[in-house]
Amino acid sequence: MRSEAPTVAATSAPDRNFTLSLEERLRAYVQGVPSHIRRRRRIEDLEARLVGRLAEDAAADVTADLALLDDLIDRHNRYYPIEANLPVDLRTGRLVERGAPWRPLSPADVASLRARAARSR
Repeated sequence: MRSEAPTVAATSAPDRNFTLSLEERLRAYVQGVPSHIRRRRRIEDLEARLVGRLAEDAAADVTADLALLDDLIDRHNRYYPIEANLPVDLRTGRLVERGAPWRPLSPADVASLRARAARSR
């Protein structure tokens, strides 16, 4: 008896663990990047800029930018669960993000930014 090798589909499409319907693709194309992702990127960029400034000059005054950063973090914590459509654990009543309880971003402070700047030197 001759055993045949399993047939493998010849395709250039990569394996993926999700699919988007045509409606979801069109909605994503029209709406663009979700607000929570744009806001999170602004938070990360501003944090990196502040840490960079503090790494160059440890005595730099970053209070104005720190107020903007805290405002972005506050808005992110307020709207992210709604915009990302986070589910609620029915037993505990807590929001769930990727299988774990969601934790809001903590407000930025100069001490933590200075510590990050010191580590990056």
